[in-house]
This record gives sequence, C-alpha cells and structure tokens, in this order.
Amino acid sequence: MTVTPPSSAAGSGDAGDAPGDARSRAAARSRAATRARLLDSARLLFASQGLHGVTTHDIAAQAGVAAGTFYLYFKDKREIFREIASSTLSGLKDRIGASANAETEPEQAVRAMATALTDFALENRELMRILFSSDGDAAAVESDILDDFAAWIDESRQREVPGDVDAAVLSQALVGMWARVLKWWVEDPERVPREALISTLCRIQLGGTHLP
Repeated sequence: MTVTPPSSAAGSGDAGDAPGDARSRAAARSRAATRARLLDSARLLFASQGLHGVTTHDIAAQAGVAAGTFYLYFKDKREIFREIASSTLSGLKDRIGASANAETEPEQAVRAMATALTDFALENRELMRILFSSDGDAAAVESDILDDFAAWIDESRQREVPGDVDAAVLSQALVGMWARVLKWWVEDPERVPREALISTLCRIQLGGTHLP
C-alpha cells in the first residue's frame, strides 16, 4: 500500500504563521514605514522652510501619501514637530549620560556635558533655529521640551546638589543658560570658537559668574 506523506500545507501551521498573522504583521510594517516617511519628510521641510511655512499637505506630498493619510498618524504639524523634537532630545539625554558617566571627576563630567550640548546644537542647527524662533507653534513645543530637559537634569543631579541649593532652581537655571547661549551661538558659530564656548560654559557652571 502506498503511503502519502503529509502535505506541506497541512504542516505549515507548526513551522510558520497563520495567513492572518502574516497579513497583520505586513500591515503593521506598512504603517510603520508610512509613519517613518512622514517624520523624515517633516524634518526635511521644517529644516528648509521652518514650522510656519509648512502645511500638513506639504508633509504628506513629500512623503508620497494622500493628504488625509497624515491625520491617521498625527493630529497636526505641531504634534509631528513635537515628536521630532522629543526624539532628538532623547538622543541628547543618551549622549550626555554616556559622556558624563564615563568621567569620575566632577570637572571632567561638566566638560563632557558641555561638549555634548555644544556638538548637539551644532549638529541640529535647523531644529534649534525653529525651536527657539518667534513662531507661536514652536514656542509651545519649546516650553515643553525645556521643562522636560530641566526635570531630567533635576532628577539626575538630586544627589550631587549641596543642601543649601534647590535642585529644581539649579536645573532651570542651567537649562535656561544652555538654551540661550547655544541658540545664540548656532546662529553664527564663527562668533566664538567652539573651545572657548565649552570652556566658558564649564567655568560658569563650576564657579559661577563671580570672577576673582
């Protein structure tokens, strides 16, 4: 008697996925790819035209999707800008944490942080320009981003702050200084050498503004 081996289709459930699962994953990958294209397109347009000069239709067209598709992923252009800014800030936190944690001496840790901030600002000049512009939409995002950064600094420095110094006030002061100075510098990096900028920020942070 001839024995017929089991068909590959009958055994595919053990080795592979059900058709419905495969379709769901394919759809999820497609959605993720579309979302990534929208973010990339927004970054490109914001950098060249600013937040005010870009519409959601512009972003959708740049990404190669229908105008209505944008709203399946983001509420408006402020929301997508906020995500871009938040994602960039997250990268900055990782960079600062890695560089500062690699140093054991306070002076070196401060210098590592100032260097990371300066290089970040230079690498993200267009984002800095938009974030700290007079654009009303950007201003709301700027406030949230700086508050988030200050809270992160506050939390990370709780154990380092002397008892007579309020950590929240210190973090707000540092973030305010960094934001203003770096925004001013990236407008024209030729106005002050990079090394002079880093050294001065370190001097102020370590010794304050009172000069002997």
